[in-house]
Amino acid sequence: MKNQLKQKLNKKQSCIGTWITVPSIEMVDIISSSDIDFIVIDNEHSPISLETAQLMTMVAHKNNTSAILRVSSINKSEIQKATEINVDGIQIPNVHSFADISMINEYSLYPPIGKKGLSPFTSSAKYSSADIESFITSYNDDLLLIPQLEGANVLENIDKILENNRSDIFFIGLYDLSISIGVPGNFNDPKFIKIFKLLADKILSSGFILGSIASNNVDLKFLIDNGATYITYDADCSLISKYFSEITSHFNKVKGK
Repeated sequence: MKNQLKQKLNKKQSCIGTWITVPSIEMVDIISSSDIDFIVIDNEHSPISLETAQLMTMVAHKNNTSAILRVSSINKSEIQKATEINVDGIQIPNVHSFADISMINEYSLYPPIGKKGLSPFTSSAKYSSADIESFITSYNDDLLLIPQLEGANVLENIDKILENNRSDIFFIGLYDLSISIGVPGNFNDPKFIKIFKLLADKILSSGFILGSIASNNVDLKFLIDNGATYITYDADCSLISKYFSEITSHFNKVKGK
């Protein structure tokens, strides 16, 4: 099956997802039963194992939702394993240079594009050695590669980074970018807005898809207004916490009357 998220994004459709940080298959089943376009399984900051991530991917696909896996670093072994559980793409944090992009391509893709090792006995390959050549071609074409740009030094290297022709989405990590320029979490700071818009304009003018994270509806509008079409909205744990905080707050007000 063709990568439906990649098809939507290539047609300039805006897509929304959320971060999965709680190691619960049931949580993914609930979230992906909605009209959400994709989930991002976080292997950088959460306790989710690769085994759980594979089950989450299966459940998401059952509900016609795409699954992205964020790895913890640009690590050959980790990226190879991550791409073999049949996710629709991988998101890679802390990308700062063209050399980082080259390593991501090398570790993620099969020859002749990259240097990824081959085993047909994986979920991605449907556990079969039949028609390996066709599998490699479709895999190399379909896998979404999503580098995250997160540090102030990215500004020095962005033009070179954007010279590559295989990345699909460039994701601006708002939190790490803001802390790197001395305004942690302050997305309204003029300095932050200036840098974000500079990066966004360069990404879009180079023909790539712009991605980022929204924590509320104000952030969501800001991202859409600036051309982002791959948007992660908050995270499973945060959304649940906020919702129940609202419920208990309302309950306490009503109870006090």
